[in-house]
Amino acid sequence: MQVLYDMVLKHLKQKTDQKIHNPTYDIRKFSDRLRLPRCQEPLELEDKAPQKTFGRMTFKLQCPDPEWKIFVTATVEGDLPVVISTKGILKQAVIQPGDVKQVFMPYQKVRRGALINVDRAVGMRAKRAIPPNTILKVRQLQPPYMVFEDNNVTIITRVGNIKVKSLGIALKNGVKNQQIPVRNLSSQKIVKGIVIAPNTVVIP
Repeated sequence: MQVLYDMVLKHLKQKTDQKIHNPTYDIRKFSDRLRLPRCQEPLELEDKAPQKTFGRMTFKLQCPDPEWKIFVTATVEGDLPVVISTKGILKQAVIQPGDVKQVFMPYQKVRRGALINVDRAVGMRAKRAIPPNTILKVRQLQPPYMVFEDNNVTIITRVGNIKVKSLGIALKNGVKNQQIPVRNLSSQKIVKGIVIAPNTVVIP
């Protein structure tokens, strides 16, 4: 039975490596009355939830010769990396490196959509105010748009050394240096402009 236990433990360690911090493994003990014939072929292990790295899991161990199988349950506890705010972040503020940090928390406290990488947060804009020591979630952030869809924009067209400005409507959100479609309100034509400032695009 120790062979089965060791096989599951080895698989769990490989599965959680670099994903769970300070993991602990609780593999359900086999009954003392359980008797299985010695397997003449390499044992096979099937993970019933290969994407799952924490919580309760089930594995099927089977022997091709002589043919038998057994199900084993195990529970993995540990901490997950998350990004939290180090201070209060104002609504629409662009997140700076000092505003966030990565910490480890028990997996039970980490909800779906939580950010795990600081680089994913820095440079993004807060959709709403975020209190200090809050786990950041994807839905709380948006790219640092300078132009918003359906909002008025100034369209700058250069003719030689002359700058011509006209009014348009953005047809897409845009960050700085991104090319987006805009509708010129005078001609009703759709042109592509590069975002250079808040509510301002230039026609290349």
